[in-house]
Amino acid sequence: MLHRVAIAVFDGFQLLDASGPASVYGSANDALTGVFDAGVEPQAGQGYEVITVSNRGGPVRSSSGVEILTTAIAQVAPSSLDSLFVIGGEDEGLRRAGDDPALRDWTRAAQHHVSRIGSICSGSLLLAHWGLIGARRFATHWDAVPHIRKRWPELALDAESIFVEDGSLWTSAGVTTGIDMTLALVERDHGPAIARGVAQRLVLSIRRPGWQSQFSPMLAAQSGRDGRYADLIAWIAGHLDQPMSVEKLAERAGETLRSFHRNFTEATGSPPAQFVNRNRILRARALIEAGHPLKQVAGMTGFPHPARLSAAFQRELGLTASEYRMLHGSACNAARGGAASVPARC
Repeated sequence: MLHRVAIAVFDGFQLLDASGPASVYGSANDALTGVFDAGVEPQAGQGYEVITVSNRGGPVRSSSGVEILTTAIAQVAPSSLDSLFVIGGEDEGLRRAGDDPALRDWTRAAQHHVSRIGSICSGSLLLAHWGLIGARRFATHWDAVPHIRKRWPELALDAESIFVEDGSLWTSAGVTTGIDMTLALVERDHGPAIARGVAQRLVLSIRRPGWQSQFSPMLAAQSGRDGRYADLIAWIAGHLDQPMSVEKLAERAGETLRSFHRNFTEATGSPPAQFVNRNRILRARALIEAGHPLKQVAGMTGFPHPARLSAAFQRELGLTASEYRMLHGSACNAARGGAASVPARC
C-alpha cells in the first residue's frame, strides 16, 4: 500500500526543501519496484505517493525563481494523507503563509489523520505559529533560532541537530538536511538496505544521523580565524581513511612542526591530532548508524583495527564502538524492533 505524502509550499518557498525529500521518495519507489538493484527483492504495491500542495494550486514560485505545479489543498482531503511536511522559505513568503487561514486550518485538520507531521527548514515557524508543536522537541534552520527563542521561549527547540523525531513530529534543519531526514524515514519504513541504495543512487557521500550538528566542524574550521588552513582541512576530510601524522600535515601546510601545531590550534580551536581524531570519530558514528560492520568502519576512518576504533570511541564518548552500535546501529535497532534475536555483529 502506498504511503501518501503531502509537501506544502507557498510563494517564496525554498526549492531544495521540497525537491530533496521528493527525490528521496522517488528513488525509494525505484528501489522498491526494482528499477535499480538495492539488494532486496522488489516489493509490489509498496512505496510513496508524493503530492505537492499549496493554497490555490497551480504554479508556485520558489525563492530561487523556479516554479513548480501544485495541487490545491481544497482538492486533497486531510484524511487521505499519511504524512505532511511544511516547507520553509523566504521571510515574506513565510509571513503570508502563516497568516493564510485556509492553509492553517487544512494543516491543523491533517494533523489528526497523519502518522507523521513535520517541517523542513523554517517551516517550523509555521508549525509553531499554528500551535502544532506543543511540548515536543523540534529542529529548525540555524537562522530561525533567534526568532523562535524570542517569540516562543517555551518551546523545546533543538538548535543544533540536523533533524529530530519526537513522536509523530519529524523536523529538520532544512535545505540538504531534509534529504537526511527523509532517508531516515525511508529506512524506518523499508529498512537500511533500501535507504543505502537510495543514498548511493543520489550520490550522497554519507548518510548523516539526526544528532549530527548543523555546524560542521570541518566547515567551521575551514572558515576559522583567517581561513589559512581551508585547503588542508578539505584534504583531511577526503583522506580520513588514511594514516595522518601531525608531521605529514605540517609538511602539507609548508610549516615547521612547532609552528604548525601552534598556528593550527589557534586557527581551529583544536590541536591537529585531536582535530583529525574527532573527525574520524564523527565519520565512524555516522557509518555505524548506517549499518556498516565495525571492521569496515575502522578501515574507512583510518583505524588499523576495530580494537583501535573502540579505544578511540571509549576515550571520546565513554563507550566502545560495539556498545555504540548496540545503541545506535540501524541493523541492530531494526532487529530489536522485529526479529527474535539481535545479530551477533551488534
